Amino acid sequence: MTTTALAGSRVGNELDRSIGRLRKQIDQHLAGMKQIDEQLAELVGRRTAALADLARHYLPDISPESIQGTFAEIRHDLLEVLQRKRQREAELSSTIGQLERSIDSDEEELDRVTEALNEKVAERERLEELLAERLHASDEFRELSKRALDAEVELERNEVRVAEAKQESSEKLPAYEKSRLFKYLQERDYGTAAYKKEGLTRVLDGWVAKMIGFRRARRSYDFLRVTPELMAKEVQRRREHFNVLMEQVEAIEDRNSDEIGLTAVMREGQELGAKRDALTDAIAKQQDRLIAHEEELLQLQQPNNKYHDQAIARMKFFLSKMEESKLQRRSRQTPEPQDDAIVAEVLWLNERLDDAERQGQAESRKRQQWDDKLSGLHQIQQRFREAEFDSRRSMFHPRFEMADLVEDYLEGDLGTEGLWSAIRKNQEFAPQWHEQRGGGFDDFLNSEMSYVLFRVLTDVAGHALRNAARRGMERRGPIRTQQRRQSGRPKLPRRGFTKGRGF
Repeated sequence: MTTTALAGSRVGNELDRSIGRLRKQIDQHLAGMKQIDEQLAELVGRRTAALADLARHYLPDISPESIQGTFAEIRHDLLEVLQRKRQREAELSSTIGQLERSIDSDEEELDRVTEALNEKVAERERLEELLAERLHASDEFRELSKRALDAEVELERNEVRVAEAKQESSEKLPAYEKSRLFKYLQERDYGTAAYKKEGLTRVLDGWVAKMIGFRRARRSYDFLRVTPELMAKEVQRRREHFNVLMEQVEAIEDRNSDEIGLTAVMREGQELGAKRDALTDAIAKQQDRLIAHEEELLQLQQPNNKYHDQAIARMKFFLSKMEESKLQRRSRQTPEPQDDAIVAEVLWLNERLDDAERQGQAESRKRQQWDDKLSGLHQIQQRFREAEFDSRRSMFHPRFEMADLVEDYLEGDLGTEGLWSAIRKNQEFAPQWHEQRGGGFDDFLNSEMSYVLFRVLTDVAGHALRNAARRGMERRGPIRTQQRRQSGRPKLPRRGFTKGRGF
C-alpha cells in the first residue's frame, strides 16, 4: 500500500463510533419501550378497577366485602409479580451498568497500553537495526559466524551420510541374518581366535565358509553393523562443535543487545504485550456477559415474558370466579346507564391493551434486530483487536470506508462474516525492517528465534551458505529458547510482543 493508506487505528475508531451510535439508538428505543410498559400497567389497573365496579353491581351472591377482598388479593398478586419483574430488571440494569463501566475502564487502559506498545515496537525496530549494524561491523562476529556456518555445512553433509549408511544397513543386514549358513558360522566365531572346532567339523565348516564366501561376507556384515554407529558418533562430535561456535556467536549478539538497551526493550515490550492480550481477552469476556444480560433484559421488556405469563395465570384464576361475560350480560339486562358506561370502558380498555401489546411486540422485534446487529458489531470489534488491526503497523486501503460497510451491515445488505471479510481484504501490516529485503522470513514468523541474528547470518553467509544459515537457526532454535528461559533473558519473539502480528 502507498503512504496514503489509512491507519488501522483510524479504522478501529470509526468502528467504535459506529457501535456507540447504535447503542445510543438502542437506549432511545428502550425509553420508548418503557413508556409502552408503563401504559400497559396503567391500562391493566384501570381494567381491573372497572371489573370490580361491575362486580359490586351485578353479583349479589358475592358480598361487597368478598368482592373487595378478591380484588385486593388479585391486585396484591399482580403487584407482587410486577415487583419481582422490576427487581430483576433493576438487578440486570445494575449489572449491565457495572459491566459497561468496567469495559469503558478496560478500553481506556487498552488504548494506553496499545499506544505504549506501539512506541516499544518503534524502539525495538530502531535498536534491532542498530544491533544488526554492530554485528556487521564486528570482525569477531563475522569470523565466528563463518566458522559456525562451515561447521553446519559439514554437519549437514555427515548427517546425510549417516542417513544413507543407516538406510543401506537396514536394507542389507536382513539378508545376512536370514542366511542359516552365515549365522551358523558367525555364532561359532568361525575365522576368529575364539573358534575351537577340530577334525571333521573344522573341515566341513571350512568347506561351508569357502562356499558362501564367509570371510568377505563377514567383513561386509561388520561394516554394515558398526559403521553407522561410528558415523553417528562423529556426527554428534560435529554437532557439539557447531553448538559451541553458535553459542559464541549468540553471546556476541546478547552482549551487544544488552549494551544498546534492546534486551530491556524486549522485556518491557513483552510485558506490555501480555497486558494487552489479557485486556483484550477480558474485554471480550465482559462483552459476552453484557450481551447475555441485555438479551435477558430485553426478554423482560417484551409483553410476553415469564412474569407476564405468571400474571396472566393468576388473572385467569380470578376471572374464573367472576367472568367478564357474565358481568356484561347483566349490564344489558338493566336499564341503568351507569353499568353500560362501565362495560364500554372495559371494552375500550381491552382494545387499548391489545393495541399496546401489538405495539410492544413490534418494538420488541425491532429491538431484537438491533441487539443482534450490536452483538455482531461487538464480535467484529473483538476480532479486529485480536487480529491487532488497530496497531500502528496496520494499514488499510486508502478508499476503504468502514462507515459505509457498517451501514450496509445495519441495513441487512451485509452479514457479519461478509463485513469481517471486507475488513481483512483491505488490511495489511507494514513489513518490519528485517522483512523489507526479503530473505525467506515467512517460514520463521511463528518460530522463537532472533530475527536480527538470522538476517545478519544470511548477509554474512552470502548466497552459497544461505541454506546453512537457515538450517543453523532451525537447529539452535529450541536449544537457545531453553537456555534463555533458564538464564532469565526475555524470550525470543514469535512474530512480536503479542500473540498476533501487529506488535
